[in-house]
Amino acid sequence: MQRAQQISSLAICALVLLSATTATVASADVPRAKSLPIPTLFAPGIISGPSNDGAPTFAPDGLVLYFERSFGRRAIIFESRWLDRRWSTPHVAAFSGPSSDQHPAFSPDGRYLIFASSRAPTAATAAGATPKRSNHLWRVDRSGSGWSAPVELPATVNISNRVFKPSIAANGDLFFMSAESSGANGPNWRLYRSALVKGSYQAAEPLAFSDGKTADVDPYIAPDQSWLIFSSSGRQTPDDGHEHLYVSVRQGAGWGAVQALHYEGDDWGADDGEAQVSPDGKTLYFSSSRSAPVDRTLTGQKLLDDVARNEAWDNGTGNAWSIPLQALFDANGIVVVRHPD
Repeated sequence: MQRAQQISSLAICALVLLSATTATVASADVPRAKSLPIPTLFAPGIISGPSNDGAPTFAPDGLVLYFERSFGRRAIIFESRWLDRRWSTPHVAAFSGPSSDQHPAFSPDGRYLIFASSRAPTAATAAGATPKRSNHLWRVDRSGSGWSAPVELPATVNISNRVFKPSIAANGDLFFMSAESSGANGPNWRLYRSALVKGSYQAAEPLAFSDGKTADVDPYIAPDQSWLIFSSSGRQTPDDGHEHLYVSVRQGAGWGAVQALHYEGDDWGADDGEAQVSPDGKTLYFSSSRSAPVDRTLTGQKLLDDVARNEAWDNGTGNAWSIPLQALFDANGIVVVRHPD
């Protein structure tokens, strides 16, 4: 979303498994199923609307969510609460702005939240220097009913001037995307992990299947790190130039083959990304600027109905969508095997 506007116009879920759970997946991509799960627009008119809206991250009780909403070249993080059986009108999160902020991610225990921000680096601010333009990861901690002041994560995480989309495992390990350089085809996005050891983030290491040959972005890590969903462009043949959702399942100490996740409309010609998952692990959320394929034979009332829909959401901007995660795994031949403790 916002990074697409910030960086060369490049367009940039999760089953909560028991700690003893492992998962297996066929190494080859599976053919499209005859019946694919159908994404549903999330909270239309409240969370999803005429602006560019990102996928939400939820507090552990599922009653509070944060998401990004972008306006032109600036993104702002919003908060909404589940009240009277609906999501409340979003308001700007207390810790967001005036910089461009995006990609909020709750820790699984709800004690802190990490997000991407273009605000001035802490060191430059303290020294009174003019900061170099960058986008780093920052953290806020729960403080009573509010949040602490944002704190920039260390250089072991903020390894470049382009660090986005954090995702936090149950043990605190941090997954994110970063690009070291930008060439003719845009930034060389890769996925990284920084292990949390005795409260300190270790030097980030790239994931083995993300070698820089494809644009890999927007990781979401299962709480027990048994699998990871992300978006990528350049992995399909032929390549359509858009980002699509993929999954890799952990196999021992490494990662299994990358497999595309197919669902209704994943080939509609839009970037699908920013994967997030509900606290109960049942629902995948993602952002997409998808619009229904145009039927140019429409006339009369059907055309007017489509115009009304366009003004509501189907207008080429990003929105939040959801899919039942188990149905998505089933349709794509992903088998989760649970083992006794």
